[in-house]
Amino acid sequence: MLNHAAAATLQLDSATTQRSLNSEFEVFEDKSARLSIHDVQQATIAGKFKPLAGNLNAAYTRSAYWLRFSLQRSDIRSPQDWWLEMTPVMLDDIRLYETTSDGQLIEHQAGDRHPFSAQEMQHRYPVFRLHLSDTAPQVFYVRIESTSSLFFRAKLWTPQAFAEASNLLSSLMGLFYGLLFAMIAYNLVLMMSFRDKAMLYYLLLSFSILLAGMSVNGHIGLYFARDWPWLVDILPGLTVCFIILWDSLFISHFLHLPKKMPKVSWVFRGIQVFAIATAVIVLAGYNHVVAPLVQLVGFTQVFLILPVCLVSALRGYRPGWIVLIASAAWVAGAMMTSLRNLGVIESSWLSDFGFQIGSALEVILLAVAQTNRINIIKQERALAQKQLLVMAQRAEQELEIKVQQRTTELADAVARLQKLDQEKNDFLGIAAHDLKNPLTSVIGMSDLLRRLDQQMPVAQKHDYLQRISNSGQRMMHIITNLLDVNALETGHSRFNLQAVDLAQVLTEVTQRYQDSLQAKDLQLVLSVEQPVLVKADADAVSQIMDNLLSNAIKYSPLSKQIWIHISSENGAGRFMIKDEGPGLSVDDQQHLFEKFSRLSSKPTAGEHSSGLGLSIVKKLSVAMGGDIDCQSAIGEGCCFTVRLPLIVFREPQTTVTVS
Repeated sequence: MLNHAAAATLQLDSATTQRSLNSEFEVFEDKSARLSIHDVQQATIAGKFKPLAGNLNAAYTRSAYWLRFSLQRSDIRSPQDWWLEMTPVMLDDIRLYETTSDGQLIEHQAGDRHPFSAQEMQHRYPVFRLHLSDTAPQVFYVRIESTSSLFFRAKLWTPQAFAEASNLLSSLMGLFYGLLFAMIAYNLVLMMSFRDKAMLYYLLLSFSILLAGMSVNGHIGLYFARDWPWLVDILPGLTVCFIILWDSLFISHFLHLPKKMPKVSWVFRGIQVFAIATAVIVLAGYNHVVAPLVQLVGFTQVFLILPVCLVSALRGYRPGWIVLIASAAWVAGAMMTSLRNLGVIESSWLSDFGFQIGSALEVILLAVAQTNRINIIKQERALAQKQLLVMAQRAEQELEIKVQQRTTELADAVARLQKLDQEKNDFLGIAAHDLKNPLTSVIGMSDLLRRLDQQMPVAQKHDYLQRISNSGQRMMHIITNLLDVNALETGHSRFNLQAVDLAQVLTEVTQRYQDSLQAKDLQLVLSVEQPVLVKADADAVSQIMDNLLSNAIKYSPLSKQIWIHISSENGAGRFMIKDEGPGLSVDDQQHLFEKFSRLSSKPTAGEHSSGLGLSIVKKLSVAMGGDIDCQSAIGEGCCFTVRLPLIVFREPQTTVTVS
């Protein structure tokens, strides 16, 4: 964007110590970028120079621009030596042609294509020495060519004024760099303590801003890359890509965008990919191709950051307010620089140093935001630790309760093991005691039969054989009871549940005990309702009745009665048997249905008792869905009542496994 106005010879008097060349140039655009100084001095070209209003600002262009200006000392007291300072530093090639009074040309060279060590003056900006030997007007030509944004500003200084201004500006730049270094060091310590990604990206952003500032201010070439013009040339474009990248990553992580604003986060991810891609392109030497687009994307990103920070702050994230203010400060400075680079506004002190001012404010405010965020993290950690402590205390209490439960369970298990061990001992004792007598009888009588077979009468032989048979049946009864108990306790018993007529089973059982009843002169009194059908296993019901009737006979005195009553009530079939035996004490009733229980009552005729019968009756009754109880008192006999599920119709047979 070029503005044309009249240009005249600039008069320099003795009172002048500095003078801006703003609007003092005449300009000519060399679109071929091939014309030499001799070409532009020809009349055909010289007449094409037009006065320039303000400073040269041509944005990104492939043309070379020629600037012409004329200086004249107003009198002999005016200074002869002047220093011409030109900005910015990232212009590729700057050539100043000075015409002497005798018509000769003196060429001065600068720009980031030339090593800083070869500069005419060792200064961060290109500075040329001009000598006005007389008071006649002297014409100067400046040729400028650059792949960066082309804008040009020049200022004349007396040597003393230039030194004083440079010292002041160097102090201000030192303050800027020192501030950035201090913030980087401070946040480096914080990052090492908290290991936070946002802090890492903040450090990389701060370092990129520092590098960019040193690059555009000429300090990279002056102090660190004096003989590496390629690095000085490529660094401004490269640092812009890195600033866009690290700023995008910092905002994304600092404001938790992937979680809180996922759609916006994808936009920032696209910008990050773009920044990486353009950085590669810049490194390949094509900065002039992508530089305008990078500037536009950077300009877009800084304006995208503002509403994102505002929304985050309005949602209750306090550091978002600080980041919003910091971003606004940087946006203002970056906007001035971007607008200058795009040719929208003229180059000025504010546009030239807006980036540094905005960056300094942003770095400071972001450090404050980081501190605020750290305080939030500390509060969250303290709250988390408090919650963890509560959870730990709760877990400790729960663990203590569980330990107590496990201790109780272990004690119960030990008690059960002790009981099982005792039952095992009882079992061995019973097996040894109860099987010993009948087994001894079998062995003794069989030996007698073997030795006295020829002399023993037939009737005596039959008597001995009957005794052997009775002893065998007694041993079989003991073993069967033991096996039944084991099967019930290990869950190996299988029941064929069907409709069972209690009266019919009772008839079969009583027939087996006719001899025992007659031997003790016992009278069996039956009271049976017809029919009483229960859902049960016929063999199990028979075994229940067998054990109960056997016990009633054993404990009944001679010439007494045994009452058996079969009925139904409350949905259950009831089998009740009552004797006139010695009865049971309260203590006996508490252990009545336990295995191997030893009761105080004894069989009236010395009959054998294994202590397993009632235990088997209890387990069989419960396994088939019923129950059993006993009512007794000392001297009043016992009354056992078994209840089993009642049915009133014939059901299909089903088989269940008791566990």
